[in-house]
Amino acid sequence: MREEQVMRGRPPTRGRALLIAALLALAASALGFAPTASAEVPPSHAPGDISTKIFGGGTVTEEQPSIAAFYNGGAFCTASIIAPRWVLTAGHCAGEGDTPEVRVGSLDRTQGGTTAKGVQVFRHPGYNWPGNDIALVQLDRDVDTTYSPLASAGDIAQGQEAAIYGWGVENADWSGDIPVNLKYASGTVTNTDCTSANPRMLCFGGNGSAVAGDSGGPLRVKSPQTGQWVQAGVSAVSPIPAGDWSGYTDIAKNRDWIKEVAGV
Repeated sequence: MREEQVMRGRPPTRGRALLIAALLALAASALGFAPTASAEVPPSHAPGDISTKIFGGGTVTEEQPSIAAFYNGGAFCTASIIAPRWVLTAGHCAGEGDTPEVRVGSLDRTQGGTTAKGVQVFRHPGYNWPGNDIALVQLDRDVDTTYSPLASAGDIAQGQEAAIYGWGVENADWSGDIPVNLKYASGTVTNTDCTSANPRMLCFGGNGSAVAGDSGGPLRVKSPQTGQWVQAGVSAVSPIPAGDWSGYTDIAKNRDWIKEVAGV
């Protein structure tokens, strides 16, 4: 069975990060899955203009105002801002009582952009990794930027053009430091069978794969209805070593919950 991991967010302390990592490793030995997290944080192209890290892929050179670096205790994830005070990320990146910090709109995760703190985390009530791996974080202030447009069911189709973004490590075995600059990969939505998650995820295949640190990052697709790029997924699971696929929580299946919590 393939070894898989989710892209994991960071708990508020190193001790808690190591404890959770140990528990997840035990679960992985039984299930063949484990969360893709980046525990300790080491001291664009626009979707329509992708050349060719995430593992593989390339470095983003054009502004991505809706993508956020997500720091939560001793771990790191990627996120998207969807409204002035609301950030969307993976459920395994943050839980109740966490107070993550975000840096919005900078390609450099260490400087620039706008910073804000999370004051409340809303993890999906049905969260059971890898199922329903999605969370909303309410910020302590308004962030004025361009917000990530969210997909509806009609925006998603198998085989459509897609791109993924994140600050994940650059080695196939998930080793090494998290890069400073935002990375991306281009490809397509392949199917919904890359994981055993219930409900089914969106599966991405392309010239790169999500790895540790990419958790919570966006999967963007070119809508067959409008021709516009929208966010269809949230990075949740990927194989170790990195391969030719990554699994993303389907935003369209969570639109009612997102609207109920964040009003978006």
